[in-house]
Amino acid sequence: MNEKKIKRITFSTLLISGLISGLISGAVLAQQVVSQGLPPAANTLKSFQGGSVARDSGVNQPLDLLSDFYPAIEIDVSDNDNVRRRPDFDEPDVRWVVRPSLGYRTNIGRHKFYAAYNGTFVFHNELDQEDSDANELSAALGLDLGRRWDLNLFASLGESFEQRGISGSRNFAEFINQGIDSGPEDISTRQFGADLIFGQKIGVLTGVLGFEFSEVDFSSNDLLGGLDPQGRDRESESLHLDIDWQFASKTSVFARVQRTDIDFTSEFSDLDSQQTDILVGLRVKPTAALSGVAGIGRTDRTFDAPGREDFDGSIFYANLNYAFNPLSNVQLAASRAVEEAGAVDSDFFVSDLLGASWNHALSSRLIFDIYAKLIEDEYNDGRVDEFTDWGVGIDYVLRNWLSLGVYYGEVERESTLNSLEFDNRFIGLRLRSDLRSIFSSKRKARQDIEPFGTQRSSQASKR
Repeated sequence: MNEKKIKRITFSTLLISGLISGLISGAVLAQQVVSQGLPPAANTLKSFQGGSVARDSGVNQPLDLLSDFYPAIEIDVSDNDNVRRRPDFDEPDVRWVVRPSLGYRTNIGRHKFYAAYNGTFVFHNELDQEDSDANELSAALGLDLGRRWDLNLFASLGESFEQRGISGSRNFAEFINQGIDSGPEDISTRQFGADLIFGQKIGVLTGVLGFEFSEVDFSSNDLLGGLDPQGRDRESESLHLDIDWQFASKTSVFARVQRTDIDFTSEFSDLDSQQTDILVGLRVKPTAALSGVAGIGRTDRTFDAPGREDFDGSIFYANLNYAFNPLSNVQLAASRAVEEAGAVDSDFFVSDLLGASWNHALSSRLIFDIYAKLIEDEYNDGRVDEFTDWGVGIDYVLRNWLSLGVYYGEVERESTLNSLEFDNRFIGLRLRSDLRSIFSSKRKARQDIEPFGTQRSSQASKR
């Protein structure tokens, strides 16, 4: 299953999941290819959006924003020829998605604080049982402990839903209440953690010691009072150590070691496990136009139950960005990660992703984008799913705070289980607005107001 809403809410994730997707930055709408189109599985998404120094150096975002409110909204309407992604027959319908978000960044003395709300509201013209919504509150606090030390605290609380036909999802016809007509399953999440950071303000050598707790509950489990041996409600605790060494002005190496304990709450479940991840990598930016990061390592997952199949294999992650010129950008991405399975017959699956995207400004107001992704999910019980996902769109920047676009896309899943295969084609309109920019011209001559009269640090002024 996909757990986009329960992935680690680190500082870059707080910004990326809902806020940045609605922002208009100059002429180009910047999005990572991994988050375009079909959502990938949770650990795959976290590989590209994780906030640790061992990833894309986003450990301080959004705490590095200017002190201000950050409202944004995205409205999307699409005509789908198989909106529920059914394998037996197509169900055409019009799908509306509204994504409001609001962030607030301020300083408390020399410390930084950020809070955010992210919402997703889905409506259908015909299949109203598919209507669903997701709401999430999240916060981050960055404590300045001195010249060498910082402590970042984060937490989130949310309710979401499981989309049909995504990477790792189970067949919705297997639901124990009303089968295919039961609607998307509700998911409740809770998460908190801390990162103790050394050397962040000095550079060269940076270390992070972090802890995270997460809890996820599925509505279908409530029907059996937590007695379902296949119940997916679970808690996890993880501890990680990251090191980043910048040995040249544009080059650094990094490493991560992480230990995660996963406990399923059903007393009849035997899926409890421990997972150890080791990753080493390189981050480079040889020119202003080219930047990239890549890591490779191993994952070892051991189940408590002796009859369960353990996993020991390689993982990797790579992200390359190249700007042909200030108006054109290409991104390449690849990854392999071990994921939690939603299907009742599988203990876990390994997800491989390969993606590419191209954004190009045809003029100062007209933006073209295209993306394509291939995802292969291999389950431990022999099931293999292959996704082909691509889309193309054009956006017109009406104002510096508003754009209107049209897009077309296709998603197809082939599987060793015929009951899971589907294809869906869709065409749609999208409106994106960074509401904060409406008032930007009125504030050009003003400095950000620090509520406690403190001077903002140079790092806090980065955006």
